[in-house]
Amino acid sequence: MGFLFNNQRKSYLTVLKGRERPAWAPITRNLLKAPNHPGAYLKSTEVDVRSLKVPVLIAGENMGDLQKIKEDLADWLVTDAPKELVFDDEPDRSYFAVIDGSLDLEEIVSIGTGELRFICLDPHKYGKTKVQESNSGTLTVRNEGSVEALPTFEIEVDADYTNIDISNGDLMNRIGRVVNIEDYAASREELIFNDPLSSLTGWAKTEGSVHIDGLATGNMKVDNGRFIPGDFGNMNDTWHGPYYKKSIGQTLTDFRIETIVELVNTGEDKFGKVEFYLLDEGNLPVCMLTIKDVDSSGKRIYATLRTGGGDQGFKDLISTHGDKEATFWNFYGLLRIERTRNRWTAYVTVINRDTGKHVARSFVEYYDTEQQFTRNPAQVGIYMAQYGTRKVASLRAYDVKVWKLNLLTENQIPYIVRNGDIVTFDHKNQVVLINGEPRMDLKAFSGEFFGLNRGVNTLSTSPLLPTKVTWRERYK
Repeated sequence: MGFLFNNQRKSYLTVLKGRERPAWAPITRNLLKAPNHPGAYLKSTEVDVRSLKVPVLIAGENMGDLQKIKEDLADWLVTDAPKELVFDDEPDRSYFAVIDGSLDLEEIVSIGTGELRFICLDPHKYGKTKVQESNSGTLTVRNEGSVEALPTFEIEVDADYTNIDISNGDLMNRIGRVVNIEDYAASREELIFNDPLSSLTGWAKTEGSVHIDGLATGNMKVDNGRFIPGDFGNMNDTWHGPYYKKSIGQTLTDFRIETIVELVNTGEDKFGKVEFYLLDEGNLPVCMLTIKDVDSSGKRIYATLRTGGGDQGFKDLISTHGDKEATFWNFYGLLRIERTRNRWTAYVTVINRDTGKHVARSFVEYYDTEQQFTRNPAQVGIYMAQYGTRKVASLRAYDVKVWKLNLLTENQIPYIVRNGDIVTFDHKNQVVLINGEPRMDLKAFSGEFFGLNRGVNTLSTSPLLPTKVTWRERYK
């Protein structure tokens, strides 16, 4: 018999008899004693971590191989955070554990025996993931665990709404605001430019020195529904590559630009960048959004989001490679800049392509109190560049959108979701997301991250919308 830890098992490890898996985690009762009262009152209960002791046999081919196995064992079991642990004799239950202490093997030639000690910071056992869906916005869910479960709700939006609620009849979680009789719903934003970058139609090639961070040379092309550089034009000792522009159809005062880009590097010896610009009617930059690889000795991919440029001066709102050296390595994600009056915000995030969730995020807010950056955008520009003659990473652009932002009055309640959005209430991690992006700024103060009670739970959304609930039952 063995076990699965962090989605891995090892053929050289066997679990022996004598393992200790307590029926429940240690409980401490804190009591309050009162004069002239027999016994005590229960003041509180503390539940400690659960400890699991697992005697094991490790088998190698010889003494030398056994030492290498110990190295592999450490690489497998010593983790920075709890990982899922499943024993072969209890395949429908999971623990979330970290290894504790050391493993001192009694070694005889190619075989070693010893005891592993896991501790579960979350003392509960978990069942398999369960999923239930409803197109009507109401669900009846049975929690067969021994304690409440922590669900995740995914709600499919079919129209514009000012609020989305999920409720169990007693408790409710909400994002947005309800429109009462003295208010009315209004659009804070209007999508006025939406280009999936699947065609060069409408995009004008531009060449020369044109107020961008480099020279405009070469040609763009479409590949599998995305923009990539066709060629970088004449070689020179600076940034150079194709630069194309397109009108957004109107001139904006308050706006948001958002783009999905990718920079893939198969080695540390390749460079390149993808840049988007908002331009005014005179082709001068309003703001710039860049993902670039300029690091010759590591895996640092830099995101730069900038206001201004050209002859105006500029300010970098964000200039980062993330928290760690390789945070943005092989970047696929979103770049965003927004301006409302003199307030600028910038946002960059890696997007998990499997889940759509935003990870490794950075957000900055800046107030242009001196009114230095006041140009109004009328065009979008896209630039993909090579530096000198250096080898180029794979540069790709998938999408660009521009919104017009409207200033609302006090009794105008903004729509917060649109048709096609996915709202996620994650009651385990206590976060609300829209299309994978955390939006706790929209959570109502009265909203609660409730659990699924033992037994039958009746759930509903408001408005009534198609909903999927995912949970894992928990056991003491």
